[in-house]
Amino acid sequence: MSSPIAAADVEARINEFIEKTKALDGKEVRERTQWNFDASADAIRHFAFGIGDDNPLWIDPDYAKKTRYGRLVAPPGFLCSVMYPILHGAPMLAPLSSLIGGVEYRFGVPVLEGDRLLAVPRQKETYEKKSGSGRRLIFVISEITYTNQRNEVVGTATGTMIRATQVGEELLFERPLYRYSQPELDEIGKAIRAETRTGGKPLKGSDVKVGQEIPTIVRGPLTIGDMVCWQAAIGPSYRAAGLGYLDCLKAPHAAVKNPVTGWPVKYSQQHEDPHLAAQRGMPGPFDNGVMRFAWVSPLITNWMGDAGVLKRLYVQVRKPHIYADTIWYSGKVVEKSEQQEGTLVKIAIRGTDQLGAQTTGGDADVLLPSR
Repeated sequence: MSSPIAAADVEARINEFIEKTKALDGKEVRERTQWNFDASADAIRHFAFGIGDDNPLWIDPDYAKKTRYGRLVAPPGFLCSVMYPILHGAPMLAPLSSLIGGVEYRFGVPVLEGDRLLAVPRQKETYEKKSGSGRRLIFVISEITYTNQRNEVVGTATGTMIRATQVGEELLFERPLYRYSQPELDEIGKAIRAETRTGGKPLKGSDVKVGQEIPTIVRGPLTIGDMVCWQAAIGPSYRAAGLGYLDCLKAPHAAVKNPVTGWPVKYSQQHEDPHLAAQRGMPGPFDNGVMRFAWVSPLITNWMGDAGVLKRLYVQVRKPHIYADTIWYSGKVVEKSEQQEGTLVKIAIRGTDQLGAQTTGGDADVLLPSR
């Protein structure tokens, strides 16, 4: 057990972290280098395949040329690869774990092939709460503004990072990896083959009713390959070899020691490394909130089709997804209203895993042509 002196030291370090983090509120903070600057066809395709989305509007130039855009369009989640929408607070060592609570994007003009993009990250706010068990929770809210070469806002992201007190060897999440029966695997395969996309068929506001369910999409069973593809899609979150070690020295708050070798590595590698995941208190590699956001986005874009415009998407993490999980993402129309530009439709989002637990919440605002 920790001694009172050690416990007091932990509190002091957390208090110092909060003080230094609050000093960053309102300021531009760059934790990592911008990855994508140009929305090239290769960059767009690389991201789309990284999140398992083969919408021809993103990847087929002949198809895209015949749409109202006239060229390839970047999927909504592409902005995650331009600049990661999460900040972690002051760069200092503190006994705190990192959990992404939610990610919201508000979209402006579309990102088209050939656009040049710029991202400006700011730390918006810092505040503290306590969990039901008394664990200290420090919320770091980030805001990223993305603009194109014409200085038009293409999107604004708000990310919620929760830094939680680490309590000894207490596990954050404990559940064995799921083993599927053959009938379960058959049902998952059937559901994936049954997924639909509205595409060029015009979906109008008059076609939509409050209470209507939109077509479900299925993701999983998740593999390490899914997570590696995602990491590649947004650009590397860490550099390899000696460069990675030097980065850990510059940003110790983003590093953790490998439990086998004792060598410091970037925290983000826990999404692919079973040893790092176990050290975190997880039974296997797991996703994060930004990854979840990108994986959910096709639920909306597949449904709204080429005529729809995604205005806002918010995804909230309720439970982690770990290696071998399967998630059914579903949506329901909960509101619709007529606007000057068309029909604004609000969709409630839900993600459910193979155990029936709700892992994801959120909602989206979609603008559809009225007629």
